[in-house]
Amino acid sequence: MISVATRRAKSLLTQTIKFTLSEFRKRGSSTGHLLLSFPQAISHVPPTPLNNRMHVGATTSLASLQATLNQFLGEMIGYEAEAEGRLFQDMVPNPDLAHTQTSLGSAVELELHVEQAFSKWRPDLVSLACLRGDPVAQTYVFHVQQALKHLTAAERRLLLDPLWTLGVDLSFKLHGQSFLEGDVRGPLPVVHPLPDNDDDVGWVFDQDLMRGITPDAEDLRLKLVDLYVKHRTAIVLQPGDVLWIDNRRAVHGRSHYIPRFDGTDRFLVRSFVTFDLEKSFAVREGRMVKAVYS
Repeated sequence: MISVATRRAKSLLTQTIKFTLSEFRKRGSSTGHLLLSFPQAISHVPPTPLNNRMHVGATTSLASLQATLNQFLGEMIGYEAEAEGRLFQDMVPNPDLAHTQTSLGSAVELELHVEQAFSKWRPDLVSLACLRGDPVAQTYVFHVQQALKHLTAAERRLLLDPLWTLGVDLSFKLHGQSFLEGDVRGPLPVVHPLPDNDDDVGWVFDQDLMRGITPDAEDLRLKLVDLYVKHRTAIVLQPGDVLWIDNRRAVHGRSHYIPRFDGTDRFLVRSFVTFDLEKSFAVREGRMVKAVYS
């Protein structure tokens, strides 16, 4: 039986929105993101929890809409090391993790990264639905083409060479298990052609986990960080907004902000989308990628 929330979500999927989503799936965007607003999808918003273990966001009408939109773009996918593989994750400030480089931090800027840059099973899109915003919290997005146009021809060629290593986020190491591909990946290139179109490129980058293996490669890594700070797009999410970040072509991050921890703080629902669910068949249980394959 289709729920009332699901029927209402499908009624908001107009032909114009379907076309916009289809174009974003096929071509991405010049900024690396798509933002749509559905304030009418916001009804009762529960208090913002103090951690992401309550799984509150998944029960909201906005999450039902988010799922409908996500499934039009591709297939939703979960990861064992992210909220135990749940398809919806509460993104809320956690007082115990305020100073960490995680999505639950708040006191420090979340550095630029491709989501799960270290994993071949990383999602194609990151989806963020805003239940409650914060006027100070800015989500940053930076497209690979915005970076390339500020580089010399020699620097662009260098990005195609396997000159960088990537560590794995240790939060993905569950129960002391070893990753099948090791704790450090590479050396690998930063920029790579996307499938079926050699003129279209993606990139893999993580400011915290990536290092160059030569002085020139490390200098170029630092230059990319500087370009991101100078040229990134800043988005302040409002209630009812649904944001998709192109995880193949764009890096993202977030500014610091000051939560109150009183139930009224910023509250996002995060989910992930893959364009090809079958490619991860051997490493999944249901829709959940096992952490050991990260």
